[in-house]
Amino acid sequence: MIAGIISRKAHFGGLFCLTFFRVSPAYNSFRPVALETSLETSSLRRAGWFTALLVLVNLVSDGWSGRPGPLSHQLWLLPVTAAFLYCLYRFLNVSSPGVETPYWTPQRALGLAVLFQAAFLGLYLYECHHFAFLGYQCRRGLAYAVFLPAFVLLVLAGRRPLRAQVVFVATIASYLAGMIVAIAGFPLTYLRSDMLAVIFWANNNLLHHVDPYTTVYVANRVYDFPYLPGMFLAYTPFAAMHADLRLGCVFYVLGCAALVYFAARKAYRLEVAALLATLLLCPFLQYRHELYTQPHWFTLLAALVLMQRRRFAWAAVAFGVSMAIYQLSWVIFPFFALYAFRRRGPVEVAKLIALAAAAALVVDGPFLASAFHRVASNTVGQWSLMPRADADPINLAYWATYVVAPAHLQRLQAVLMIGIFGWCLVKKRCATTADTARWMVAALAVFLLFNVIIDGYFYLTLLVLALGYTCIANKWWNDPALIDAPRNVALEG
Repeated sequence: MIAGIISRKAHFGGLFCLTFFRVSPAYNSFRPVALETSLETSSLRRAGWFTALLVLVNLVSDGWSGRPGPLSHQLWLLPVTAAFLYCLYRFLNVSSPGVETPYWTPQRALGLAVLFQAAFLGLYLYECHHFAFLGYQCRRGLAYAVFLPAFVLLVLAGRRPLRAQVVFVATIASYLAGMIVAIAGFPLTYLRSDMLAVIFWANNNLLHHVDPYTTVYVANRVYDFPYLPGMFLAYTPFAAMHADLRLGCVFYVLGCAALVYFAARKAYRLEVAALLATLLLCPFLQYRHELYTQPHWFTLLAALVLMQRRRFAWAAVAFGVSMAIYQLSWVIFPFFALYAFRRRGPVEVAKLIALAAAAALVVDGPFLASAFHRVASNTVGQWSLMPRADADPINLAYWATYVVAPAHLQRLQAVLMIGIFGWCLVKKRCATTADTARWMVAALAVFLLFNVIIDGYFYLTLLVLALGYTCIANKWWNDPALIDAPRNVALEG
C-alpha cells in the first residue's frame, strides 16, 4: 500500500524537488510566528510534496505524440512514473523520517505560479499555431490587453509583505484572463476533444425533449453519451442560456477556489491562497481549456469541507451528488462510510449511505434506464479489447498489462481497492477527517495507476483531492474547535 504500510526511510528524490526542500530564513521574516512546531514542519513538507506532484503532472500532461505510445516512449516515461510514485509516497507520509529540511513558502509558491503563467502564454501561442486548421485564432491584442495586466498583478502580489487577499484576487484574475483569451480565440470543437461536445449534444437533446442518451451522428462519427447523467445536468443551465460550456467550467473552478480559500482559518489563508495559485495557474489546466470534470471537483471539495466542519449529513449529500456526476467518487466513498463507522457505528453508516444514495438517485434516477448500458460500456466494456493499457502520462498500467490482460485490469483494481479498504478496517484507520482524506487520496491514486485508459487530466482530479487533504491535514481549514484560533493551535488527527 502506498500510504503508511512501507515504513523504511527513503533517501532519494528528483532534483526538481530541491526547490521546495531547503532551509529558508526568509519565510519567518514576513510572518509573525516562527516555524517552531512539528505541525508546521509537516505542513511545509506536505505542501512541498504536493507541489512536486503538481510539477510532475504538468511535465507529463497528456503525453506526447505517438498515441498509443511506442515502446521507446513508454520507456522514457518510466523514470517519470517512478518519480511520481516516490513523491506520492512522501506526500502521504510526511511524518516519516527523511533527510530533507522542509522548505515550502508562499512566496516560492507564487514564484512558481508566475513561471506557470509565463509557460501558459507560450502554450497559448503554440495552440494558435498547432490547431489553426481547427479554427484556432491568435488574438494578440486581447491577449496583451487581458493577460498581461493580470500577469503583472500576479507578479506584484508575490512581493513582500504578502497579503492573502491580494494573492487570491491576483490568482483569480490570472486564471480568468487565461480562460477569456482561450475561449475568445479557440472554438469548442469535437475534432480536438469531444468531451464537452458530447455534453453539449446531450443537453441539446434534453432541452428539445429528446433522450440525452440518443445516439448522435456528426460527420463520419457516431457518438453515444458515455457519462453519468449528473455530468450533463451540471452544464444544463449554461446550455439553456446558449452559453459556451467552458463558462460553466470557469464557474465551477471559481466555486472550487472559493471553497478552498474561504474555508481556511484566517491565520493560514496566505498559505492556502499560494498553494491554490499553483494549481489554478498550472499550464496543463489552462491548456486543457475544454475539460469537463470541474463540476466533479467542486462536489469533491464541498464534501471535504463539510467533513471538516463536522456536517457529515450534508457531506454525504455532497458525495451522493459527486457519485452521480463521475465514477471516480465511487472509489473513495467507502472510506467516508468507514469514517462514519469509526465515529458512531453501523447506524451512522446506514444513515449516511442512505442520504448519499438518495442524493445520487435524485440526480441520476430519471435517466438510469437509458444511461446504465452506455455508462457500463464506456467504463468497462469498450476498453477491454485493447492490447495494452492506453497510459501515455504516468504509465504503470501499461507495464501491468504485460502481466494482466486489459480485460482483467478492472478485477485487479477491485482487488486493490478491497485490499486497501480491508487494511484500513483491520488497522483501525480512517478515525479522523485527515486520515480519511489521506486514504481517499491513496485509494484514488492506486485506482488511476491501474486504469485501462489514463488521460493526464485524471491526475488533476487526484490533485484536487490532494489539495483538500493538504488543507485538512495541515490544519489550514477552519475546524469547529479552531475557529480563528492562533497559528500554533492544532488538533489531533
